[in-house]
Amino acid sequence: RGLTAFNALSWTRDELLELPQGWEGLQTVDGMALPKQASGETCFAEVHLPACGWVSFLPGIGASPQNTLKVSHSLLENDLVRVALNPCGEITSIFDKVDQCELTTGLCNQLRMYQDIPSAFDAWDLDSMYRETPIELARDAEIEIIAEGPLFAGLIVKRMVNNSSLTQTITLRRHARRVDFHTVIDWQERHKLLKVNFPVDTFAREALHEIQFGHLKRPTHRSRQIDEDRFEVPQQKWTALVEGQRGFAILNDGKYGVDVLDNSINLTLLKSALAPDMNADRGRQEFTYAFYFWNAPLIDSGLVQQGYALNLPPRVCEGMQDTQSLFELDRPNIILETVKPAEDGSDKAIILRLYEALGTKTRMYLVTGLPIQAAYQTNMLEEVLAPLEISAGKLKLEFRPFEIKTLKLKIN
Repeated sequence: RGLTAFNALSWTRDELLELPQGWEGLQTVDGMALPKQASGETCFAEVHLPACGWVSFLPGIGASPQNTLKVSHSLLENDLVRVALNPCGEITSIFDKVDQCELTTGLCNQLRMYQDIPSAFDAWDLDSMYRETPIELARDAEIEIIAEGPLFAGLIVKRMVNNSSLTQTITLRRHARRVDFHTVIDWQERHKLLKVNFPVDTFAREALHEIQFGHLKRPTHRSRQIDEDRFEVPQQKWTALVEGQRGFAILNDGKYGVDVLDNSINLTLLKSALAPDMNADRGRQEFTYAFYFWNAPLIDSGLVQQGYALNLPPRVCEGMQDTQSLFELDRPNIILETVKPAEDGSDKAIILRLYEALGTKTRMYLVTGLPIQAAYQTNMLEEVLAPLEISAGKLKLEFRPFEIKTLKLKIN
């Protein structure tokens, strides 16, 4: 009896697995105990997962690493960052312990509510004057410590947001620059808009907004009419402010509207339209957003990987299987976005779709553990354009900035 964890992403990753009830810990198939932590009645283990592959584990006693985390009702801290909170669950400080600098310029994780009555298209539009009608929120909250390490520290914040009850689990892992805010809210509002703000000490005249197969730059100011008109913009997994060798980003797992004004990233969380459905968004809502920061050039930031990791946690099932890595890439800015059967119906061919994510020309290698007979570059319709040379399961590829490539692999 064991567990097998599947990683759909094209890079190795260290993740926390929630263990079945009654399990005390995990060990590898060759008997190595893995780091563990209990939180309430649930046990977690930290595991290393291969790129685009799977690995199996056995129940075991597990290992208890040294605890480098600190937690109180007003603090989350690891070896890289110290996060201070007020009694409302808002962040008063994000201190970078490596660069010894403060990252905030105001309250972060600050929930802001506004009256939201668009002049047309109630469920789809935001009117720019919503900022003129803020709604004051109660400041009372209950904060409880739920995890004290050694793998992660966590707090639960419970509060009312106007007429809606909110429960937010804030977690920080060891050796991490990312803090997650898993949010459950019983949304009982009408014609209200809920946003969360993160004003930070990062100067950039343009913010980066992830889109499919890349990102766009959009102004953080409102000095022109076109900028005034773009007071709310779409994104996918993240929006970031980048300043040379450092940056700050807000990640999300399904909240695609955002505005960035000067140095504040403001993520739109919920609307409460009454037309065409009077009860469209009312009831239980569950989502996660996170902040992430780095001290490196953008290409070495890990930002794209963090966005994918938040949205694609590993899948776990019972049973054992030999460890396998199907595909691995040697450049962090090249993302294997899709692995799928060929549209021509062949059971001996698979399609890969890759893209360059950060806007720079890149030469890279794709390594596969599959028995590949031949490889081809195709167009989006999977029509063959040119053969590709493959040697010992390794393909050499070259990408232009933001280029998308589609490959067809024939398997023996």
